[in-house]
Amino acid sequence: MEPLPPLEKPAEPAKRASSGMTRLVRPADDAAETVAQSTRHSSIVRRLRLILPLIAVAIIAVMLAWSDMDKVAAPVKREDVSPQTMGKNELLNPKFQSEDTNKQPYTITADRAFQESQDLDRVILEKPVADIALKSGAWIAIKAKDGEYFQGEQKLKLNGDVRMFHDKGYEITSQKIDLDVTNQTAQSDLPVSGQGPSGTIEGTGLRANGTDSTVIFTGPAKLILHTTKATTP
Repeated sequence: MEPLPPLEKPAEPAKRASSGMTRLVRPADDAAETVAQSTRHSSIVRRLRLILPLIAVAIIAVMLAWSDMDKVAAPVKREDVSPQTMGKNELLNPKFQSEDTNKQPYTITADRAFQESQDLDRVILEKPVADIALKSGAWIAIKAKDGEYFQGEQKLKLNGDVRMFHDKGYEITSQKIDLDVTNQTAQSDLPVSGQGPSGTIEGTGLRANGTDSTVIFTGPAKLILHTTKATTP
């Protein structure tokens, strides 16, 4: 009779229970990693809630701008432009040089000059000084507090303490004198006074012509002559 095979030893219950608990209970490192992943996921979701609407608005703005690119912008009317944008051209220590009809050179200088944007021919002058060299060899200079120079017509309008000098010792003063360089004339409708080596004169106005070398003081006028005493031989 053959001997019976040995009986298998049953598994120990304690070990089976221990292995099952090992599978159910996770280590502390695994739990910490799971919490970190959950936190990152929540942060990404919150960011997408803010970024996605911004992206949508940006796409809509680009589409609207793209649709307007084919439109031609209407020009802005000059009268609609703000007056502050229409500035002035300003020059410091300007100098204008030219010749009259007799080829006599003249020069106009000033401390400052302004040009209005709507009228570039008209130049506003601060403390202008004008002088001209005559063919006879004499020269005439004139100055004022302010004035206007019209480049096209070559006319100079002087205002405020106007003084005209001649190198022979004559001086004429007024509050206003208008010069026409082309026609070589000067005039004033305000009181004028003059003085020179021979005396003084006052009038209600002035008319002067350089072509025939005449100066007329409109009346009533007052003339005072300086006389010299006769010397005894």
